[in-house]
Amino acid sequence: MQTRAQAGFHKPKRYPAEYQLYNASLTNLPCEPGSTKEALESKQWKDAMLEELKALERNHTWSLVPYSPTYNIVGNKWVYKVKLNTDGSFQRCKARLVAKGYHQTPGIDYTETFSLVVKASTVRIILTIAVSKN
Repeated sequence: MQTRAQAGFHKPKRYPAEYQLYNASLTNLPCEPGSTKEALESKQWKDAMLEELKALERNHTWSLVPYSPTYNIVGNKWVYKVKLNTDGSFQRCKARLVAKGYHQTPGIDYTETFSLVVKASTVRIILTIAVSKN
């Protein structure tokens, strides 16, 4: 039996946020902004935010509806991340618009959910049915 380390597979090293900021200051990597106001001051982060908004519109992620006092307004926030290549060089600035879904009530604010993750038990059941049907 061969271990992962013997096969050449190693976990990537995780460094604390303070080290990442220090390391970014030594290289010419952009720092992750702490607020949307900071992000809007940088062209790179502004472009990343526009790219995310265009992707959300292209995928029809949501639809705007007129305001009604009976609706529960779901807030959102921006999450910023500097993406690096495998060699540690800068790849791009990534901005994600994340909904604060913990303010929603099932059945009132939404009726359906979607998950990209497939459970292993579901795959086993499908394979079992396929094998039994030949």
